[in-house]
Amino acid sequence: MSRVFPRRGSASSCLVFFVGFACGIFISGRLIRRMGHIRTFAFCAAVCASIALLHSLWVDPWAWMALRFLYGLSLVTLMTVTESWLNARAEKHERGRVFAMYMVVNLGGIALAQQLLRLSPGELLVLFSVSAILSCWALLPITISSRSQPHIPERAKSSLKKIIGFAPLAVATSALSGLAMGAFWAMAPLYASKLGFGLSEVGLLMSLTIVGAALAPLLVGLIMNLVGPQGMPVYMAVVLGLLATYAIYQVRHVSVLTAGEQAHFEPMAQSSHEIVEMIER
Repeated sequence: MSRVFPRRGSASSCLVFFVGFACGIFISGRLIRRMGHIRTFAFCAAVCASIALLHSLWVDPWAWMALRFLYGLSLVTLMTVTESWLNARAEKHERGRVFAMYMVVNLGGIALAQQLLRLSPGELLVLFSVSAILSCWALLPITISSRSQPHIPERAKSSLKKIIGFAPLAVATSALSGLAMGAFWAMAPLYASKLGFGLSEVGLLMSLTIVGAALAPLLVGLIMNLVGPQGMPVYMAVVLGLLATYAIYQVRHVSVLTAGEQAHFEPMAQSSHEIVEMIER
C-alpha cells in the first residue's frame, strides 16, 4: 500500500492541530475530574492510536484537518494527565529535578520520533502504524502500575483576567513563546519540503532543532552559574548585540558579487539574480 502524503491543505492541517491543542486545555481538566487520571490517559491514548491509523485509511485534506484537531485535543490531555500526576507526587524539594527529567524524556522522544520518517518515506501504513503502536505502548506503564492515582482536588477558581493582573509579563512572554514555537513546528517542515528536502532530511532538521532546544537550558544554567542571575541579562544583551552587528556587516559586505572584488552596496545584495548576471557581464 504505497501512497503519498497529500500536499494540499498541509499547512491548514498543522494549524488545526494547534487550534485543537489550545482548545484541549479547557476540557482536559474536566475529563480528569470525571474519569480520573488513569482512565483519562487510557481514553486519550486509544483516541491517538485510532487517529493515527485513520490518517492512513482516509487520505483527504479535509479529513486530516478534522483528525488533526482531535489529535491536538487528545495530546494536550495526555500531557495534562502526566504533568498533573508528576506535580501531585513529587515533593517540593525534588519537583524541579523531576520536571527536568520529564522534559529531557519528552524532548528526547520527540527528537527520536522524527527519525521514523526514515523507515519508509511515503508509506503511510507503516509510519502511522508505528505511531499507533507507540501510543498503545504508552498505556502499559500506566495500566500496570500498582500505585493509586493522585487525589483530584476541588477546582480552583481562576480566570485569565486574574492571571494577567497577577503576572502580566509571564503571560505575555508565554503567549509570544507559544506563537513562535507553534509557527516553527507547523511551518518549518513545510518550508523545508518546499526547498526540496526529503522526508528523512526534514526529520533530521527537526531532530537537531529539538536537541538544540533541550541543550539550551543546560547552557543557560552553566552561564548563569558563572555570571550570576544579575549578570545574565547583561551577558545576553552583549551576545545579541554582537550577533546583530555581524548580521548587518554580512548584509553590507558582499565579497562575491562581481569578479571577486569587495562591494559595499546594500541594494546590490538585494537585487535579483537577473541583475547580478548583468553586472557580471
